[in-house]
Amino acid sequence: MPITHEKLLQLRPFLFHLTAAANVARILRTRGLESTASILRNAGRADLDRARRREHVHVDVAGERIELRDQAPLHAGNMALDDGWTFDDFVAHLNERGFFWPGGDAGPISYGARHYERYAVEKPAILRIATAALLAENPERPPHFCRYNSGSPRCSNGRKSPRTARTFVRGEEADFGLGSVVEVTFVGEVRLPARVELGAQPRGPWRIR
Repeated sequence: MPITHEKLLQLRPFLFHLTAAANVARILRTRGLESTASILRNAGRADLDRARRREHVHVDVAGERIELRDQAPLHAGNMALDDGWTFDDFVAHLNERGFFWPGGDAGPISYGARHYERYAVEKPAILRIATAALLAENPERPPHFCRYNSGSPRCSNGRKSPRTARTFVRGEEADFGLGSVVEVTFVGEVRLPARVELGAQPRGPWRIR
């Protein structure tokens, strides 16, 4: 059941990205979202690329401090990995991507709202970007879709949550419908369009930046 861009734009006209408030100035200046792996390489901390972050980690890139969010909910015991994969392999797999929660005018889907609640006390920032504009800005970088909260695996009825090479798939490879999509991800750096909206809560209000 392929996921087309047309379906994505119709059902999920906005994509939402949560980040530390301290990261916003760099994001807006560079008009890009870098993957964690790229940030770590540029910070000279590639040693952290395969290590689960139990708490937030701060690194410096060209004199700027960047906060990398923790991966505390990523529990190896709740994951069913591909044969030949290690937990560290999957951590590195996550770190190569930029993550967005899909949604609409009312805010991100429930997974995104719950993700915000986990960090609400820290007063993070939320970027809201029109899906059409983000896709147009990155024509050579197709989105990959995930039907789980990939960083928070859970056991269900004693069954571990699968984390495999097909955790993230392109639209034409999807064997699930758009309504099942929890995360929209991009490999590497994502260029941002001219219009980016900034808010402090999942439902806004939004300021154009």
